[in-house]
Amino acid sequence: MNPATRAEQQLYAKLLKERYGPLDQLETERYPRDAVSAERAQGGASEEQWRRQVRETATRYGWRLQHQTADSRRSDASWPDEVFGHIKQRRTLFVEFKTDDGRLRPAQRVWLAHLSDSGFETALWRPSDIHTVLRVLGPARQRAILPPSFRRPAS
Repeated sequence: MNPATRAEQQLYAKLLKERYGPLDQLETERYPRDAVSAERAQGGASEEQWRRQVRETATRYGWRLQHQTADSRRSDASWPDEVFGHIKQRRTLFVEFKTDDGRLRPAQRVWLAHLSDSGFETALWRPSDIHTVLRVLGPARQRAILPPSFRRPAS
């Protein structure tokens, strides 16, 4: 295991312990690495639960939530769920949240591609992306990009 991966796992374990206490059962219950898990068998975390968890992590690292879509029926269609800002780092991050099996609508795909192509940090985050989330929001300051599996809309 390389040092960066080890450090990332240690940070992940520390954050979980700080938030939820002892990790003896928590690791497998909250973020299963296996495709089949007890949590997924029960339907997994909702998109809103996942969003709340990322918000808490972002706040811990100095990010501020600048925009949120509390009720998508009253907001612009397909605009990303949240926009985070980090004043000291001079970064703005557009994030769309989905469950592990959630699907993007075509108009959401267009907006994410447009923002990314315009040079903005743009992310599509699922619960299985927790390690990427920590690298982007945490001290590693990794630039947010759309996942390799992201299919760009046809022009």
